[in-house]
Amino acid sequence: MSDTRKTAVAAGIVAAALIALFAWLSPGSALWWTFIPAMVIAYAAHLMTTNRRRPDPAKVLPVYLVGMAWQFLHFAEEFTNGFNRRWPTEVFGAQAMTLNKFVWINMISYAAFAIGGLAIYRGWRVPLLIAWFFAVMGAMGNAIGHIAYDLIAGDLSFPGFYTALGYWIIGPVLVYRLWTATLADPLPRTVAAPAVGDMAVAR
Repeated sequence: MSDTRKTAVAAGIVAAALIALFAWLSPGSALWWTFIPAMVIAYAAHLMTTNRRRPDPAKVLPVYLVGMAWQFLHFAEEFTNGFNRRWPTEVFGAQAMTLNKFVWINMISYAAFAIGGLAIYRGWRVPLLIAWFFAVMGAMGNAIGHIAYDLIAGDLSFPGFYTALGYWIIGPVLVYRLWTATLADPLPRTVAAPAVGDMAVAR
């Protein structure tokens, strides 16, 4: 089995495990309509791009870190305006999420996103799935989702709406960079070193 196929299988196992976790944690159908489809899209994008070619850290990582920094501001807006209560109940008709659960889900996600940033820097292929999940769910998902939440709830100031607008700039740029900004892989280890005799002739 090739290295590309091995990393694709490993990333698939990670994606399946996270989908199962999201299903378990979901307040009603909330994560079934948001996190789970986003993970499926992220895995597909990863297979087509970063599982085959390493992203260029110089072009991808700065945008990714700006997105992460913005995410902290977005969390602050949601946290201080009762997103944990209003999102499940008003959008999905489910029970409110406890504040502790809301904070833990977000902090664990941010820890994973930090690993995704390290994966971009180091070229670790399997964790690049997490970088894609941040681009799909954390950036584009928030940009699109908060407009939908406002319309469903009938409140144009639904918690998180204002900071989510920033992701209409960050999200498309991050997705584009992850998709296109790549490095050439080093030579495979199976390439033989030049023979001593050949080196002597070259001299």
